Amino acid sequence: MLDFFRKGMGSMLAGGLLAILIVSFALWGIGDPLSTLGSSEIAKVGDEDLTPNDLARAFENEFSRLQQNAGEGITRQLAVQIGLGAQAVARLVETKAYDVETKNLGLRTSDEELRDYIFSIPAFQDQTGTFNRSYFDQIARTQGYSTREFENLLRLDLARSKFFNALLDDVVAPEITAKTLTKYASEQRTSEILSIPASTMTGIGEMNDEILKTYYDENANKYMAPEYRDMSYFEISASDLAETIDISEEDALASYESRITEFTKPEKRGFVQMLMDDEATAEAAYKDLQNGKSFDEVLADKTGDTAEDSTFGEQTEKEFGDLYGEDAAKALFSIGLDEYTSPIETGFGVYIFKVNSIDAGSSESFENVKQDIITDLKMNKATDALYDVRNKIDDELAAGSAIDTIADVINVPLKKVSNVSMEGMTPDGKASTELPLIVDFLDNSFKLSMDSDLELYEGISNKFYMIKVDNIIPSKLRAFEDVKEKVGEDWAQNRRETLASDYATKIVEEYNKPENAGKALSEYPDLLSQLSVNEVTVGRSNDDNSVSAEIHSSIFDQKIGTVKMIPASNNDGYVVVRVKSRDFPENIDQVAIDETKKQIKSSYENDMMGAFISRLYDTLPVEMNNKNIQATLQQIAGPEQQ
Repeated sequence: MLDFFRKGMGSMLAGGLLAILIVSFALWGIGDPLSTLGSSEIAKVGDEDLTPNDLARAFENEFSRLQQNAGEGITRQLAVQIGLGAQAVARLVETKAYDVETKNLGLRTSDEELRDYIFSIPAFQDQTGTFNRSYFDQIARTQGYSTREFENLLRLDLARSKFFNALLDDVVAPEITAKTLTKYASEQRTSEILSIPASTMTGIGEMNDEILKTYYDENANKYMAPEYRDMSYFEISASDLAETIDISEEDALASYESRITEFTKPEKRGFVQMLMDDEATAEAAYKDLQNGKSFDEVLADKTGDTAEDSTFGEQTEKEFGDLYGEDAAKALFSIGLDEYTSPIETGFGVYIFKVNSIDAGSSESFENVKQDIITDLKMNKATDALYDVRNKIDDELAAGSAIDTIADVINVPLKKVSNVSMEGMTPDGKASTELPLIVDFLDNSFKLSMDSDLELYEGISNKFYMIKVDNIIPSKLRAFEDVKEKVGEDWAQNRRETLASDYATKIVEEYNKPENAGKALSEYPDLLSQLSVNEVTVGRSNDDNSVSAEIHSSIFDQKIGTVKMIPASNNDGYVVVRVKSRDFPENIDQVAIDETKKQIKSSYENDMMGAFISRLYDTLPVEMNNKNIQATLQQIAGPEQQ
């Protein structure tokens, strides 16, 4: 974050600024579901605790970053499944470990250092390069922080920066190492490339039933029919149970009244702020306003700011109070449109606010939201009921009940899937229409045997299911006559591949003889008329992708003057590669050397930090509460977070 600010961003209104700050600082509302875990740590780092809410915030930072790259279609549930939660935990704990060690070492950021740093950040400066508190406040507010909270974030980062600088400032990349690696990376090689597609090979010979039958017998594994299975299963989900639950009008109304804030749009006010360094200036400004001067005129006179730079969008009283304090919020929301407050002193200066817009707010009627409330209540009760059902299933499993008995006990239908393969296909080559929409259903079904013990599986979105294998139709060899056409195609392709391989092998053997060391591939006397040799010059980076990755790898693996055959990247035959020569630049660009130094230094630093954080985890120490971590991630990924 510090590097980001130091490099400068121009106006804080630049679109990229807020996007990056959201990734770096964003505080997203996780809501009440985490409140039940708020007093239990997810990790203990030294003598400091990390809470579920800390993890929730860290996850939202990672999730926001992922959405920027992958799009907003990705859900929190999927993000947790692909490991984003573990990534958030790792980053959160590592950062906290550095902060604890920084504090243990006595590294601090003084008020003067913090002020000088904030004043130096281009994002907080106006067009003249002067620090503008309005910019600072707006960025803090945009991220959901008060001025004091935002200052504390920067204070921590500065202290952490001191720690990193002390640890890494002496890391240097030797000049000779940088030059050697830069020269190595600048190497170019010239090679001859001869492609020998199997599809162009002719003269494969005549096929007959005897030849095809022999090929069929030798490659029987290619012509096996898959294993098919018949299964019985049942599934039960919160959604299924919700359909059986009735909610009374009285219960819905009671829920509406208890959640009224969710359905109320609070009053919002837009405002213009005038921020001054001292009370005397603020009192003089207030006097000018009372004497009839316009707010814009006094603003420009006392602060040098424009109304445009000092105008802020509409906020609720709570949002405004979180940023400027409760007294300021009461003052702003007690005056009328185009009126202004008296001077209000804060830790960052003295403010006068003017109301420039008012959105009176509104409330949704019970009738408008009744159906949504009923749906929520049904799902809440269904989720509780689902776990009661699971307890019944556990009891039946303990008693040794059959799957049909268990289905009867919990009152769900026992369903059937017949003649389905691991790929979900039926013997007629069509997709089975009997399969449920359960992600791991087939994987779990084909892990079972007919005498496997019954097991309850947990799916996604509060769903459970159970499977019983009723019949297994083993995989068997298809009759020759049924696959004769496919055998013919495979035999012909195999012959072409063999001819291409034999031809490429012959060329390689010929050219690796000492007497042919300097001979070009194009001079090969038996070169087929349909083939041609291409000469290419490529660098180690292959930036322009002038050759495939496989060919490029072979070129730089081979010795100069050698010939090698490799499979074609498109699986059609082979490619013969002859490396003719190599070349290094006489003069290495200093810019390239400096860039290599940076990369070497970064590699050294990463190695050092990896070793240091590992030691830090042992010495602080770091203790993880995996149970609370998993519980927190499950709540983050729950339906209420989608």
